[in-house]
Amino acid sequence: MNDFSTQNNTLHLALKVLGSSSEPIGAGALAHSLGRMGYPVSMATAGRILQDLDEKGYVEKISNKGRILSPKGQEYLQKLEEQGKGLRLAQSLLEELYMRAPEDLLNILVARRAIERETARLAALNATEEDLTEIRVFAEILDSKPEKVPSIAVVDRLFHEAIARAGKNNVLLTTLKLVRQDVHIQQVFALIRQREGRILGGDHMPIYEAIAGRNPEAAERAMLVHIDNIIEDVDHYCRDGDFSQKDLTADFPDGGPEVSF
Repeated sequence: MNDFSTQNNTLHLALKVLGSSSEPIGAGALAHSLGRMGYPVSMATAGRILQDLDEKGYVEKISNKGRILSPKGQEYLQKLEEQGKGLRLAQSLLEELYMRAPEDLLNILVARRAIERETARLAALNATEEDLTEIRVFAEILDSKPEKVPSIAVVDRLFHEAIARAGKNNVLLTTLKLVRQDVHIQQVFALIRQREGRILGGDHMPIYEAIAGRNPEAAERAMLVHIDNIIEDVDHYCRDGDFSQKDLTADFPDGGPEVSF
């Protein structure tokens, strides 16, 4: 851990100590508490931490008894705690997505299926005209002449994220980005679809048309058809025999085939 991360983590812990105490905290008590939490510091260092928090307005001095959290400090501590929960959840999700076996690819697609059927439905209900224009442009590229696009996989990602944004649910958008962010996994999908003979494009415009038609049920069905096609290819490939991720991507050292998924 670098010095900057250590310093910020220590400040966070100091705020927690102050926030959990019913009495004012001085340098000695803070040093003792931080030591018990696995961050041993001298009394002088603890004094500097309190001074730093004081200068930032996060603590208030109670005569010579020590310091307590100020309202600003309480608000900042709550913000840090919420950020920490979000980071832990994100890390947990990414660990679940780490490839252990070929069949794990299906778990990712099932997660996408659950997320994107809802993003499509919400987009049909909430998309603005600007959202619809963006989705249509990407869909036309993907379903017309994708071979002329240098990075079709990038356009595909933008298409799905545009739909999620149009749904106006930031939790679903963030989760979708997490699920799709591993480029290596996307290359594996691309190679499997190519080996299964999947024709590039073809099922993106129906998704757009359903969203533009303000038909949430049709939008959900069209998205399910799209992702189920991918699941079918991956499931067939997995059942056809054993393979390793290394074997899958070894044929494409320059980044993998440009196949829409």
